[in-house]
Amino acid sequence: MKKRVRKKIMKKWIKSTVDSVHMDMEVIHRNTGINMCYQFIKNYLLFDSDRLPIARREMYNMVDLEVYIKTLTLHELGHSLDRDALLASLPKALEFFRMKRKSPIKDRKLNLELFKLDIDEHEMNYVFEETAWENAEKLNRLYNIVDWVDFEKVKFNSLLTYTACYNRDLLIYQRLAAEADKQIAV
Repeated sequence: MKKRVRKKIMKKWIKSTVDSVHMDMEVIHRNTGINMCYQFIKNYLLFDSDRLPIARREMYNMVDLEVYIKTLTLHELGHSLDRDALLASLPKALEFFRMKRKSPIKDRKLNLELFKLDIDEHEMNYVFEETAWENAEKLNRLYNIVDWVDFEKVKFNSLLTYTACYNRDLLIYQRLAAEADKQIAV
């Protein structure tokens, strides 16, 4: 399928989901390398028609592409329902961003205090992800957009990508904490 046609079809699926849940949201296509996201500052949905099929194929338990896109759309709309909390988190997100610019990951991995901010950022982001999925579930219950078995597969896969990174960094943090405890004990 040609890229232009694929992009058009995907945008149609996204828009139909947005319309089905009676929300008004602009849908924009950009090649970002991120399958889909809610841009909460300007309040629109962004999708990458090249990345979406790749991300779906990376699923542990794959679903149909249309179902995948509609489920992710519900999830991103779930973020939009939490927009006030996302906007309120901007100062903290900027703090994380500035810290990361000042201290590269190789340095943070050696410093317990610096790396704690990475863990804090993971935890803040995970709460937003859980809330968006809860909101997506409510939307799907109200409007019956996708089958529940497929919804749960996409949700599981999506949360797995966050927990994998968090767990990796949590192990690093625990190693740093254990080393700090040894130094205090000596």
